[in-house]
Amino acid sequence: MKELGIAFGGGGARACAQCGAVQALREYGVKPDIVSGTSAGAIMAVLYSAGLSSQNMVDLFEGLDFFKDIVTPEVPRGGMFNSAPLLALLRRILPYRNLEDLPVPTYVVASDLEKGCVKIFKEGEIAPRVVASCSIPIIFTPIKIDGVHYVDGGVFQNLPVPAIREECRKVISFSLLHLENEKYHDNLISVANRSFNMIMASNELADMRLSDLDVKLDTSGCNAYDLSKLEILFKRGYRQTCEMLEEQGYRRVLEPETIVFKQKEENKMENLRSIRPLKEAIARFNR
Repeated sequence: MKELGIAFGGGGARACAQCGAVQALREYGVKPDIVSGTSAGAIMAVLYSAGLSSQNMVDLFEGLDFFKDIVTPEVPRGGMFNSAPLLALLRRILPYRNLEDLPVPTYVVASDLEKGCVKIFKEGEIAPRVVASCSIPIIFTPIKIDGVHYVDGGVFQNLPVPAIREECRKVISFSLLHLENEKYHDNLISVANRSFNMIMASNELADMRLSDLDVKLDTSGCNAYDLSKLEILFKRGYRQTCEMLEEQGYRRVLEPETIVFKQKEENKMENLRSIRPLKEAIARFNR
């Protein structure tokens, strides 16, 4: 039985808030014995387990264009976008190839599209399994691993506490979803995306109860596909996690570290403009 597990929930670009949470954990000397992740939380889980610092993560995310470095449009069949760029990116940046090689045991949650059940990857090549966990149905093309097609783990388990619950005495989870009021848009992608967010929010409620301590990170006003709010989300996640740890009796072991954000306003605007491919894909589909 492991002492502490950490579960990173899904939420797209909002996972930048988990970067701040990770920094707070480090400064308070909190070290998990196992981690789990779903969707963008799976990316966070493997980066964290692989030993990347919060500054490493910030530097990585600041340089990304969502619709260039993570996905690329394709002729709609299984999905509107192909995740090949994300697959290549993960293979390039990760210092480990397989899940079982990571210094901290890491479980990646995906959904088996054919059997209609949750899939928890504990071994095998990291990159395709993380991409499978991130493949939002209809938006992104399903990922095929060993002859089976997988989609986003958020279909069944957006907050992957159950994946590690029985192996840990204590589980801390970091959830990202924030369902704000949203005007109805009459197109397939918007309806699919909104519906999927509601599905994730629903299954999170049950899994949240299994956590000993759930930190619902403030992602209000932030889009799942917009990386321009990195600094805002990081600081929110850091502040909330520091407050939570203090309330739970943890004390600092390291002085606050200065995280450098290099992104200029013009680059933030460029990131905002990078959302256009999604709108263009929707327009093409509706013709």
